[in-house]
Order: sequence, then structure tokens, then C-alpha cells
Amino acid sequence: MTNIAFITLVILVMAFPGYVLRASYYAGTFTRHVLPKSWTDDIARAILYSLPLHLVAVLGFEWLQHDGFIHTTLTFEVAYRILVGQYDDQLSAITRTLYQNKVHLGGYYTSVLLGAFAVGHGFRWFVWTYKLDVKVPWLLRFRNEWVYTLLGRDVKIPVQHEGGRVYVRLEALTRIPIEEKDKTRLYRGFVEAFTTEESGALRDIFLIDAERGKFRREPAKPVEFYWKPITPGNLLVLKYSEIQNMNVTYLLELPEAPHL
Repeated sequence: MTNIAFITLVILVMAFPGYVLRASYYAGTFTRHVLPKSWTDDIARAILYSLPLHLVAVLGFEWLQHDGFIHTTLTFEVAYRILVGQYDDQLSAITRTLYQNKVHLGGYYTSVLLGAFAVGHGFRWFVWTYKLDVKVPWLLRFRNEWVYTLLGRDVKIPVQHEGGRVYVRLEALTRIPIEEKDKTRLYRGFVEAFTTEESGALRDIFLIDAERGKFRREPAKPVEFYWKPITPGNLLVLKYSEIQNMNVTYLLELPEAPHL
């Protein structure tokens, strides 16, 4: 029973860098909810992500050992016995070897954790910058569909307008009452960002250049609808719980023509 408990502990320690990699990749505002509440809930995936990290780290330390930069007495046999729990009568020797190489073990594990953190952030930046989640959706598409609905990431830009930018204009009818009875407020603006609950449900939408729908009533004239800019203010925060329905429009800003 002691061996099983110790092996489990070793596996958890070895798998933790895989969770760090995944957590750093999903550390963005729109994807954080994908992570399990407890990293041990998805231990198999953590182990899978950890294996390449450990392999690279082992090869790196073997290279340092071969070139004489470090000197360690750790061997594959010691690592194998620890992982499978086969100590026999060599428990004291294995313990002594681990203690003598505590600095190398600490350096190894720290390098794996830092590598996992860097790979996760770097890969997320690469995917987000070059829209690989749109180009390879079956593998890299983010699970939060609001990323694509409210940010327009998967809106295709014509080849002749390459370099253009997609703006998302949102018109939202809210439950917020106005001065008139049984009337609600209509807002519109360009989506700047949004936040989600831990479950991934939409919480707040941030709009820039926000406007409020108004009616102009003048004697002997028909009622006229117009948009009134909301000033001052840099952002309008709309709570999703207060929205009855939304209309989303994708607008393409063409790149500036080069000056001749």
C-alpha cells in the first residue's frame, strides 16, 4: 500500500507540468473556463501533455552531463525503480542517491515547469495571432463560441482586401426601462471585449462608440428615431442578463491604399 501511495504521488508530481502547460494556454479571458476546477480531474490529459516536456528535459540534462557541465549519479535504473515502485533492498541507496542529487532534481523540475509555462503562453500567442484556430478548427478551435460571434475571428476577409480588419457592431435590446411605461432601451456600439462566467456563459459585453436609441417627437411631425451618442465615457458595459436580444453586424475596414 505504501508503494502504491508513493507511486501515485510521483505520477501526480510528474503530471503537474502538463496542467501548467494547459492552464497557461487557456489563461486568456475567453478560454479560462475550459480548465477543470481541480487539475486532478483531468490527470490523463495532464500526463499526456507532460511526456514531451519531460522527454526534452531529460535529453537536455543528458547533454549537459555528457559535456561535463553537470555531474549527477542519477541513472535510468533509479528512475525506473521509483516509477514502478520496485525498491527491494535498495531503498536506502535510492534515497541516498536522490538526496545527493537534490539540486539537480530541483533544477530539472523547475526547468520543466518554466518550459510548460512558456510553451503554453507562446503557443496561445501563436494560435491567436495567426488565427490557427480558424484555419485548423478541428484541432485548435476555442470552445467558447462567443469568441467568434462577438469578435468575428472566423469572418473571412476577401483575398483582394487582405490586411483589412473586421469590426463587430452590436445592437442590443435590453430590459432596462426608460421613462415611458413598458418601453425598453436599445443600445448599439462596437464590441471591444467581453467577460464570461466560470461556466463559459456570457456575463458582460464592452462596447466602444456606444449610442442609445431615442425618439424625437415634435408637434405636427411624425416620430423620428435616431441614435444619441453616450458621452462622456470610453466603454459601455452591458450585462448579458439584461439583454433580451442582440443583432450582430460584421463590418470590414479596408486597408489604406499605399501612397504613390
